[in-house]
Amino acid sequence: MDFFEEQALARKRTVRLALLFAFAVAGVMAAVYALAMAVYSFATGDAAGVAYMVGRYDQVSDFQFSLWNPSVFLLACGTTAAIVGLGSLYKTAQLRDGGSAVAIALGGRKMDPDTSNLEERRLLNVVEEMAIASGVPVPEVYVLDREVGINAFAAGNSTSDAVIGVTHGTLHLLRRQELQGVVAHEFSHILNGDARINMRAIGLLHGIFVLALIGRFLLRGTTARRRKEGAGVALIGLGLLGIGSIGVLFGRMLQSAISRQRELLADASAVQFTRDTDGLVGALKKIGGAASHSYLDAPQADEASHIFFSDAIRRLRLFAGMFRTHPPLEQRIRKLEPQWDGRFIEVTLPQIAEGLSTPPSAPPEEVMAFAEAPTEEAVSKAIEHIGSPRHEQLVFARSLHAALPEHWLHAVHQPPMAQAMLFGLLLARDEVLRGTELLRLAELTDPQTADLALRFHAESVDRSSAQKIALADMATPTLRSLSVAEYGRFRSAVDALMRSDRRLDLFEYSLSRMIQRHLARHFEGTGPAPVRFRSFKSLLRDARVLLSALARAGSRTETEASRAFRHGAHALHLPEAAGTILPVGNCTLTDVDQALRRYDAATPALKKNLMLACAATVMADDNVTDREAELIRAIGDGLDCPVPPFVQSR
Repeated sequence: MDFFEEQALARKRTVRLALLFAFAVAGVMAAVYALAMAVYSFATGDAAGVAYMVGRYDQVSDFQFSLWNPSVFLLACGTTAAIVGLGSLYKTAQLRDGGSAVAIALGGRKMDPDTSNLEERRLLNVVEEMAIASGVPVPEVYVLDREVGINAFAAGNSTSDAVIGVTHGTLHLLRRQELQGVVAHEFSHILNGDARINMRAIGLLHGIFVLALIGRFLLRGTTARRRKEGAGVALIGLGLLGIGSIGVLFGRMLQSAISRQRELLADASAVQFTRDTDGLVGALKKIGGAASHSYLDAPQADEASHIFFSDAIRRLRLFAGMFRTHPPLEQRIRKLEPQWDGRFIEVTLPQIAEGLSTPPSAPPEEVMAFAEAPTEEAVSKAIEHIGSPRHEQLVFARSLHAALPEHWLHAVHQPPMAQAMLFGLLLARDEVLRGTELLRLAELTDPQTADLALRFHAESVDRSSAQKIALADMATPTLRSLSVAEYGRFRSAVDALMRSDRRLDLFEYSLSRMIQRHLARHFEGTGPAPVRFRSFKSLLRDARVLLSALARAGSRTETEASRAFRHGAHALHLPEAAGTILPVGNCTLTDVDQALRRYDAATPALKKNLMLACAATVMADDNVTDREAELIRAIGDGLDCPVPPFVQSR
């Protein structure tokens, strides 16, 4: 599954969703017009009768019935468009906070990253391992404590604000292996852009659902009125309720057709990721055998039913096939296990030992994560599997997570210590410069934080860049709990650390940019960049800046840098006139930052070509260092192209 093709297809699915929504709104408008004409005809009929009874026969002809009335049409359609539009805009504005807005609306409780509950700790470990293996920030995790059915969901506008949610039944009834299969399924939705499309669908369809809500409100209001006065209001309310319900069903029928196919693809991706069919199949079988299946009781689950792992809403058998957002359990299981005997697993209370968070097994001999010198094969495969990590990456992520010191894991889950740890990762290696940075850090924060940052720096300075990026990804959800003022102070400190280093340390720059970029989407409401560049000509200068900076970062001499640049330029098919490396003064941190921001607004195909060229640049001397390779991951993160860890076979 090609990540960049999936991103392009996701944009097409978004356009398709908008068109289907427009057709649904047009159908609702037609129904509202029919209702308005019925009310209008009823009213004019009464007026004609009165005129006839009082002897004004010349006015009776003015009330003749007609199927077409421009005034009624404009009034009905204009009012409907305004209500649907405002309803969609209102819901979309609510969802600007990302997946957390959906989780909270469903009654979710944000899980404490430093929880001591064994079941919650087990789930958090699985999510962190999946995030490290995927090369994305760790999503926030929510638990729907009141839902006993087995279900889960992923929601978010991007990897920066994505969340994973599970029901109490999922947390309590699934083994670690089954939990891993469910979480891998949800990560597939995040990486392939499905979660973003589903968020937009919630916002759009809510506009149609508003008509049904208004109709329900009017019907309830008539109970407080006298019978004669409330008859007309009740008729309008009943009509709006019926029209709104038809519109919702029509919209969900179209959306469910897309959702069902994506669920099967997510199942396949989860098995490819974990290389374990039994875990995902076991979870599906338990859903079929559980008393509550995967159903939710929350009223808000109806409009968000398409984002869940399995069917969240009970439906009548007559309409189950038409409006079902997920394929039947039997179909999903047989896709993964063709020899299935048709029996579901009877769900019972898990054994006490199953609740323990067991450490991951050692990685197999034929797979290892690089520490010093990754091969060209490892880098090439990582670029090839952007957005679709392999099982080897998951094995590595589990080993990396288990190898982190216990006090580091505690630190990334505590906001004060997480800030100090990230400050430590960004401190300069040069002792004199580091002393200046610590003085400035103490001024912006406090002496204790500066001392703690120095301690973390001493402990992590010789660690691989893969571990440092993993720590930054794990700290991201913790830092989202900062207040706006605390975030401002944190960002000022990070900026100061980067400005203090006059040398071009691209890795530290990219790491700081990665941290701030994901947090800015949470605190400042900045979303993914819309596509503005579809032609490589518009980005030629930016490509030269990035390749020149990469070439110089991994080379000791001008000759080596020029050779590395030529490799990248050849992979990117740069014209001959642009095939020379830029001077040092033309590829500064400011130039690199501007180039990354512009490339972030490029099409997926242009981003893919750039990532391949970056890989060719660092592999030019057949000696890819740890920092060079991880620099590619940091640049990929800046372009919303999550590069998994580099893993090579023996």
